[in-house]
Amino acid sequence: MNIESLASMTHIAQHTGSAAAPQAIVSFVQALVSSRPQALSEWLATHRLDAALAAWLHGQGMAPFVFYRLRQDQLQAAVSSAVLAQLQHAYYLAASRAALRARELTTVLQALAAHGVVPVLFKGAVLAHTVYPNYACRPMSDLDLWLSDAEIEVAIHVLAQIGYVQRFKPARPAALQALHEGEFKFYGPTPDTGLIELHRGVFAGQWLHRTTRARSSETCERLAPVVIAGQPAKMLSPEDALLQLALHLAVNHQFSYPWVRGLVDIALLARQQPVDWVLAAERARAWRVATPTWLALDLALSIVGLSEARPALARLAPSPLRRWVLHLFVNPGTLLQRRNITTGPLRFLFLLAMVDRPLDAGRLLGRAVWPEEAWLAARYGTGGLRVRARHTFNAMRGRL
Repeated sequence: MNIESLASMTHIAQHTGSAAAPQAIVSFVQALVSSRPQALSEWLATHRLDAALAAWLHGQGMAPFVFYRLRQDQLQAAVSSAVLAQLQHAYYLAASRAALRARELTTVLQALAAHGVVPVLFKGAVLAHTVYPNYACRPMSDLDLWLSDAEIEVAIHVLAQIGYVQRFKPARPAALQALHEGEFKFYGPTPDTGLIELHRGVFAGQWLHRTTRARSSETCERLAPVVIAGQPAKMLSPEDALLQLALHLAVNHQFSYPWVRGLVDIALLARQQPVDWVLAAERARAWRVATPTWLALDLALSIVGLSEARPALARLAPSPLRRWVLHLFVNPGTLLQRRNITTGPLRFLFLLAMVDRPLDAGRLLGRAVWPEEAWLAARYGTGGLRVRARHTFNAMRGRL
């Protein structure tokens, strides 16, 4: 990582304080996720985990993980009582929520299993229980389940039976979600339940379906059985899970959430479920997702020290000009300061910059203004020139 460029990010110093300078933040995160057990104690012997750094960790959703590690490694004495109290509060709050989510997941998986449905769990639902040392270390806002089309219909019925209510955003009706492997949202019936998302795939969204060959069906033969929350489920292979996490962070969130914690997810996955980096790179190139995958792994190398990814980075790297352009949008500094580009023109320009082939970038730009007839019908319930004209007018005004 270019420490000089990070040091020039004055906003970081303003938000974290002098004791939480970018260099100290990066070295702390690398010690936290290091495969060397003594790395965290070595960092604490030469640095100070102060209130500013604790606040930064909280903002990144990593405070529960840090407190767990301090307690597990018996390092509480290396941190002031005030800072330790901050981290402890975050951990116990996360632990209570995680216990509720685990109980909810057990209930849902049991109900689905009773009807012969065993879903694929991905993102937080599987990461918390397989790659983190304790499921309280990895907060999550929802539970993501991937099912086949036939299983989706069964699952909708099952969730309704146990009190869940399905809701859609007006701009994302059911037909549109089905068109691009989108999700169906179900909200729990009581305060101790949350959001369940049923997915038709793990590579959702128009960007992926209009510019790449990443399709969930290609991962089916590589799924592995797993027991989560005491119930049988399935999970992606390490290489497919790595690509899913990288693409979700880059494409779906434009590296604007969960920032560094998203890179920690990738690093812990790669170290707990060893990845064949050459195979992962070959798959990314075949799926035409080399550029966003490279950017995620490049940031993971810079911030969390994922040096294991170097074989993939060498095979995925775009041209020096493309790398320079991408880093104008996203770089270690923007993640450290939690920059958000999910709204406004920067978001679309960044998505265009991540497309592997110029031809696909042109297609993405064209379809934003002049979408397929099937897309229009799914989005608005009907097609025709009048609907297309209204859509194009709104697109040109940047209102989509």
